[in-house]
Amino acid sequence: MTATRRSGSRLDPDLLAALEEQRDFLLRSLDDLQREHDAGDLDDVDYQTLHDDYTSRAAEVLRAIEDERAAYADARRPPQRRRSALIALGIVAFAVVAGLLVARTIGAREPGQTAAGGIQVRQTPTQQAVACLPAGAGGTPSGLVDALKCLDKVLTDDPGNPTALTYKGWLLHLTSQIPDLPATVAQTYRRQSVAFVERAVRADPRLPDARAFRTVLAVTDGRYADAKRYLADLDALNPPAQIRQLIDQMDVPGQITRGLAAAGRPTTTTTAPH
Repeated sequence: MTATRRSGSRLDPDLLAALEEQRDFLLRSLDDLQREHDAGDLDDVDYQTLHDDYTSRAAEVLRAIEDERAAYADARRPPQRRRSALIALGIVAFAVVAGLLVARTIGAREPGQTAAGGIQVRQTPTQQAVACLPAGAGGTPSGLVDALKCLDKVLTDDPGNPTALTYKGWLLHLTSQIPDLPATVAQTYRRQSVAFVERAVRADPRLPDARAFRTVLAVTDGRYADAKRYLADLDALNPPAQIRQLIDQMDVPGQITRGLAAAGRPTTTTTAPH
Protein backbone atom coordinates (compact mmCIF):
# COMPACT_ATOMS: atom_id res chain seq x y z
CA MET A 1 0.00 0.00 0.00
CA THR A 2 1.25 3.49 -0.79
CA ALA A 3 2.17 5.62 2.21
CA THR A 4 0.51 9.02 2.30
CA ARG A 5 0.74 12.03 4.54
CA ARG A 6 -2.14 12.46 6.97
CA SER A 7 -4.11 15.66 6.56
CA GLY A 8 -2.66 18.38 8.77
CA SER A 9 0.53 16.46 9.59
CA ARG A 10 4.03 17.89 9.18
CA LEU A 11 5.55 17.95 5.70
CA ASP A 12 7.91 15.00 5.30
CA PRO A 13 10.58 15.23 2.55
CA ASP A 14 11.54 11.59 3.15
CA LEU A 15 7.99 10.49 2.33
CA LEU A 16 8.02 12.51 -0.88
CA ALA A 17 11.36 11.00 -1.88
CA ALA A 18 10.05 7.47 -1.20
CA LEU A 19 6.94 8.14 -3.29
CA GLU A 20 9.06 9.44 -6.14
CA GLU A 21 11.19 6.28 -6.01
CA GLN A 22 8.02 4.16 -6.24
CA ARG A 23 6.83 6.30 -9.15
CA ASP A 24 10.12 5.88 -11.02
CA PHE A 25 10.07 2.11 -10.53
CA LEU A 26 6.45 1.75 -11.74
CA LEU A 27 6.92 4.03 -14.74
CA ARG A 28 10.10 2.17 -15.73
CA SER A 29 8.11 -1.04 -15.43
CA LEU A 30 5.44 0.34 -17.77
CA ASP A 31 8.13 1.37 -20.23
CA ASP A 32 9.76 -2.09 -20.08
CA LEU A 33 6.37 -3.74 -20.45
CA GLN A 34 5.63 -1.76 -23.60
CA ARG A 35 8.99 -2.75 -25.13
CA GLU A 36 8.46 -6.43 -24.33
CA HIS A 37 5.00 -6.35 -25.89
CA ASP A 38 6.23 -4.52 -28.99
CA ALA A 39 9.03 -7.07 -29.37
CA GLY A 40 6.54 -9.95 -29.19
CA ASP A 41 7.92 -11.28 -25.90
CA LEU A 42 4.60 -10.75 -24.10
CA ASP A 43 1.17 -11.79 -25.36
CA ASP A 44 -1.80 -9.43 -25.37
CA VAL A 45 -3.55 -10.96 -22.35
CA ASP A 46 -0.50 -10.87 -20.06
CA TYR A 47 0.40 -7.40 -21.33
CA GLN A 48 -3.07 -6.02 -20.57
CA THR A 49 -3.18 -7.63 -17.11
CA LEU A 50 0.25 -6.30 -16.12
CA HIS A 51 -0.39 -2.93 -17.75
CA ASP A 52 -3.63 -2.44 -15.79
CA ASP A 53 -1.92 -3.41 -12.52
CA TYR A 54 1.09 -1.13 -13.03
CA THR A 55 -1.12 1.72 -14.21
CA SER A 56 -3.41 1.49 -11.19
CA ARG A 57 -0.46 1.39 -8.79
CA ALA A 58 1.27 4.24 -10.60
CA ALA A 59 -1.91 6.31 -10.49
CA GLU A 60 -2.14 5.86 -6.72
CA VAL A 61 1.48 6.89 -6.25
CA LEU A 62 1.13 9.87 -8.60
CA ARG A 63 -1.92 11.04 -6.69
CA ALA A 64 0.01 10.82 -3.41
CA ILE A 65 2.88 12.80 -4.96
CA GLU A 66 0.42 15.42 -6.19
CA ASP A 67 -0.94 15.75 -2.65
CA GLU A 68 2.55 16.15 -1.20
CA ARG A 69 3.63 18.70 -3.80
CA ALA A 70 0.39 20.64 -3.38
CA ALA A 71 1.05 20.81 0.35
CA TYR A 72 4.55 22.20 -0.27
CA ALA A 73 3.17 24.66 -2.84
CA ASP A 74 0.52 25.88 -0.41
CA ALA A 75 3.21 26.49 2.18
CA ARG A 76 5.34 28.52 -0.25
CA ARG A 77 2.93 30.62 -2.31
CA PRO A 78 -0.54 32.20 -2.27
CA PRO A 79 -3.51 30.05 -3.31
CA GLN A 80 -4.23 32.15 -6.40
CA ARG A 81 -1.00 30.85 -8.01
CA ARG A 82 -2.80 27.54 -8.53
CA ARG A 83 -5.31 29.11 -10.91
CA SER A 84 -3.73 27.49 -13.97
CA ALA A 85 -4.30 24.03 -12.50
CA LEU A 86 -7.98 24.82 -12.04
CA ILE A 87 -8.24 26.00 -15.64
CA ALA A 88 -6.72 22.70 -16.82
CA LEU A 89 -9.28 20.78 -14.80
CA GLY A 90 -12.00 22.75 -16.56
CA ILE A 91 -11.26 20.73 -19.70
CA VAL A 92 -12.05 17.55 -17.81
CA ALA A 93 -15.19 19.14 -16.36
CA PHE A 94 -16.39 19.78 -19.88
CA ALA A 95 -16.22 16.05 -20.57
CA VAL A 96 -18.76 15.55 -17.81
CA VAL A 97 -21.00 18.41 -18.96
CA ALA A 98 -20.97 17.26 -22.57
CA GLY A 99 -21.57 13.67 -21.54
CA LEU A 100 -24.61 14.65 -19.54
CA LEU A 101 -25.81 16.63 -22.55
CA VAL A 102 -25.62 13.46 -24.60
CA ALA A 103 -27.69 11.62 -22.01
CA ARG A 104 -30.35 14.35 -22.11
CA THR A 105 -30.63 14.26 -25.89
CA ILE A 106 -30.63 10.57 -26.76
CA GLY A 107 -34.41 10.43 -26.33
CA ALA A 108 -34.43 7.54 -23.86
CA ARG A 109 -35.57 7.51 -20.24
CA GLU A 110 -33.01 8.84 -17.80
CA PRO A 111 -31.21 6.25 -15.62
CA GLY A 112 -33.30 5.41 -12.57
CA GLN A 113 -36.66 6.18 -14.16
CA THR A 114 -39.28 3.46 -14.27
CA ALA A 115 -41.71 2.33 -16.91
CA ALA A 116 -45.41 1.85 -16.33
CA GLY A 117 -46.09 -0.57 -13.48
CA GLY A 118 -42.87 0.33 -11.68
CA ILE A 119 -40.60 -1.83 -13.83
CA GLN A 120 -37.00 -0.59 -13.64
CA VAL A 121 -35.60 0.46 -17.02
CA ARG A 122 -32.14 -0.91 -17.77
CA GLN A 123 -29.47 1.64 -18.67
CA THR A 124 -28.50 1.85 -22.31
CA PRO A 125 -24.77 1.52 -23.16
CA THR A 126 -24.68 5.29 -23.78
CA GLN A 127 -26.13 5.99 -20.34
CA GLN A 128 -23.62 3.56 -18.83
CA ALA A 129 -20.81 5.44 -20.59
CA VAL A 130 -22.06 8.77 -19.28
CA ALA A 131 -22.16 7.32 -15.77
CA CYS A 132 -18.42 6.53 -16.06
CA LEU A 133 -17.39 10.14 -16.61
CA PRO A 134 -17.65 11.69 -13.12
CA ALA A 135 -14.81 9.44 -11.93
CA GLY A 136 -12.45 11.33 -14.23
CA ALA A 137 -13.86 14.80 -13.57
CA GLY A 138 -11.21 15.72 -11.02
CA GLY A 139 -8.37 15.01 -13.44
CA THR A 140 -6.41 12.89 -10.94
CA PRO A 141 -4.45 9.94 -12.34
CA SER A 142 -6.44 7.44 -10.30
CA GLY A 143 -9.73 9.02 -11.36
CA LEU A 144 -8.74 8.88 -15.01
CA VAL A 145 -7.81 5.21 -14.66
CA ASP A 146 -11.14 4.42 -12.98
CA ALA A 147 -13.11 6.21 -15.71
CA LEU A 148 -11.17 4.41 -18.44
CA LYS A 149 -11.78 1.02 -16.85
CA CYS A 150 -15.47 1.80 -16.60
CA LEU A 151 -15.63 2.78 -20.28
CA ASP A 152 -13.76 -0.40 -21.21
CA LYS A 153 -16.58 -2.41 -19.65
CA VAL A 154 -19.12 -0.54 -21.77
CA LEU A 155 -17.06 -1.15 -24.90
CA THR A 156 -16.78 -4.85 -24.11
CA ASP A 157 -20.56 -5.10 -24.42
CA ASP A 158 -20.98 -2.48 -27.16
CA PRO A 159 -17.66 -2.04 -29.05
CA GLY A 160 -19.09 0.56 -31.42
CA ASN A 161 -20.76 2.82 -28.86
CA PRO A 162 -19.85 6.35 -30.05
CA THR A 163 -20.14 8.01 -26.63
CA ALA A 164 -17.85 5.47 -24.95
CA LEU A 165 -15.37 5.69 -27.84
CA THR A 166 -15.41 9.50 -27.72
CA TYR A 167 -14.76 9.85 -24.03
CA LYS A 168 -12.25 7.01 -23.85
CA GLY A 169 -10.30 8.89 -26.52
CA TRP A 170 -10.48 12.15 -24.60
CA LEU A 171 -9.56 10.57 -21.26
CA LEU A 172 -6.59 8.83 -22.89
CA HIS A 173 -5.47 12.26 -24.12
CA LEU A 174 -5.70 13.62 -20.57
CA THR A 175 -3.87 10.57 -19.23
CA SER A 176 -1.03 11.18 -21.69
CA GLN A 177 -0.45 14.54 -19.99
CA ILE A 178 0.17 13.08 -16.52
CA PRO A 179 3.53 14.45 -15.30
CA ASP A 180 6.53 12.11 -15.34
CA LEU A 181 5.04 9.52 -17.72
CA PRO A 182 7.77 7.89 -19.84
CA ALA A 183 7.79 9.42 -23.30
CA THR A 184 6.96 6.14 -25.01
CA VAL A 185 3.95 5.55 -22.75
CA ALA A 186 2.66 9.10 -23.26
CA GLN A 187 3.06 8.74 -27.03
CA THR A 188 1.12 5.46 -26.97
CA TYR A 189 -1.74 7.12 -25.08
CA ARG A 190 -1.77 10.03 -27.54
CA ARG A 191 -1.93 7.70 -30.54
CA GLN A 192 -4.71 5.71 -28.92
CA SER A 193 -6.66 8.87 -28.07
CA VAL A 194 -6.73 9.93 -31.72
CA ALA A 195 -7.67 6.41 -32.85
CA PHE A 196 -10.62 6.15 -30.45
CA VAL A 197 -11.98 9.58 -31.37
CA GLU A 198 -11.69 8.74 -35.07
CA ARG A 199 -13.65 5.54 -34.44
CA ALA A 200 -16.29 7.58 -32.64
CA VAL A 201 -16.63 9.96 -35.60
CA ARG A 202 -17.10 7.02 -37.93
CA ALA A 203 -19.62 5.41 -35.57
CA ASP A 204 -21.73 8.58 -35.31
CA PRO A 205 -20.72 11.40 -37.68
CA ARG A 206 -23.31 13.69 -36.07
CA LEU A 207 -22.04 13.42 -32.49
CA PRO A 208 -20.68 16.91 -31.72
CA ASP A 209 -18.62 15.73 -28.75
CA ALA A 210 -16.51 13.51 -31.01
CA ARG A 211 -16.14 16.27 -33.60
CA ALA A 212 -15.05 18.76 -30.95
CA PHE A 213 -12.46 16.46 -29.42
CA ARG A 214 -11.21 15.53 -32.88
CA THR A 215 -10.58 19.22 -33.59
CA VAL A 216 -8.84 19.83 -30.26
CA LEU A 217 -6.60 16.78 -30.66
CA ALA A 218 -5.56 17.94 -34.13
CA VAL A 219 -4.64 21.37 -32.73
CA THR A 220 -2.73 19.76 -29.86
CA ASP A 221 -0.75 17.66 -32.35
CA GLY A 222 -0.02 20.68 -34.57
CA ARG A 223 -2.15 19.31 -37.43
CA TYR A 224 -3.65 22.72 -38.17
CA ALA A 225 -4.88 22.00 -41.71
CA ASP A 226 -6.77 18.98 -40.42
CA ALA A 227 -8.05 21.01 -37.48
CA LYS A 228 -9.41 23.66 -39.85
CA ARG A 229 -11.42 21.02 -41.71
CA TYR A 230 -12.58 19.39 -38.49
CA LEU A 231 -13.74 22.73 -37.09
CA ALA A 232 -15.79 23.37 -40.23
CA ASP A 233 -17.33 19.89 -39.87
CA LEU A 234 -18.18 20.67 -36.24
CA ASP A 235 -19.73 24.03 -37.11
CA ALA A 236 -21.90 22.39 -39.77
CA LEU A 237 -23.56 20.35 -37.01
CA ASN A 238 -24.68 23.54 -35.18
CA PRO A 239 -23.24 22.16 -31.91
CA PRO A 240 -24.67 22.89 -28.44
CA ALA A 241 -23.66 26.04 -26.57
CA GLN A 242 -21.41 24.10 -24.16
CA ILE A 243 -19.29 22.85 -27.03
CA ARG A 244 -19.08 26.31 -28.60
CA GLN A 245 -17.93 27.61 -25.22
CA LEU A 246 -15.21 24.95 -25.00
CA ILE A 247 -13.91 25.78 -28.47
CA ASP A 248 -13.82 29.50 -27.65
CA GLN A 249 -12.24 29.04 -24.21
CA MET A 250 -9.46 26.93 -25.70
CA ASP A 251 -8.96 29.53 -28.47
CA VAL A 252 -9.17 26.79 -31.07
CA PRO A 253 -9.89 29.12 -34.05
CA GLY A 254 -7.04 31.40 -32.98
CA GLN A 255 -4.61 28.51 -32.59
CA ILE A 256 -5.54 27.23 -36.04
CA THR A 257 -5.05 30.65 -37.60
CA ARG A 258 -1.67 31.16 -35.95
CA GLY A 259 -0.54 27.62 -36.76
CA LEU A 260 -1.45 27.94 -40.43
CA ALA A 261 0.17 31.37 -40.65
CA ALA A 262 3.40 29.99 -39.20
CA ALA A 263 3.34 27.27 -41.86
CA GLY A 264 2.58 29.75 -44.65
CA ARG A 265 -0.89 28.28 -45.27
CA PRO A 266 -4.23 30.12 -45.85
CA THR A 267 -5.56 31.22 -42.46
CA THR A 268 -9.23 31.92 -43.03
CA THR A 269 -11.38 29.94 -40.61
CA THR A 270 -15.12 30.03 -40.34
CA THR A 271 -17.34 29.37 -37.38
CA ALA A 272 -21.08 29.14 -37.22
CA PRO A 273 -22.80 32.18 -35.66
CA HIS A 274 -23.22 31.92 -31.88
